[in-house]
Amino acid sequence: MPDTLRIGVLGPLQVRDGTGHAVHVGGRQLRVLLILLALQAGRVVPAGSLAGQIWPEESPANPGNALQTLISRLRAELRQASLDQVTESHPAGYRLAVRPDAVDALLSADPLAERPRALLMRACTPRAGRPRR
Repeated sequence: MPDTLRIGVLGPLQVRDGTGHAVHVGGRQLRVLLILLALQAGRVVPAGSLAGQIWPEESPANPGNALQTLISRLRAELRQASLDQVTESHPAGYRLAVRPDAVDALLSADPLAERPRALLMRACTPRAGRPRR
């Protein structure tokens, strides 16, 4: 699995390439998709599960096609950072081809690591200004 991607989800989403440069992942749904895949790093996540969590209340008319579109957009953004082979398609769903230790939440003993929904909401909520010290 590639060692070229680091993902931080404990706080605002942070994605870094192998050189430490920030990788832009724009749009709430793309960030949610990446977080969901990252929290299952190295494992196939069923497409139905992804769609249900991305659109929990009102799904698009064709959630499968909408999910494929999001995956394509995510791949395009990662491709710009030369991370071409990170997202993989499988018959049952999609897989983020990174080791679990590339994801901060999977290393943490923080109780939030056990609550993916809380992580999603925290990482996808825009923050105004910088945190105070």
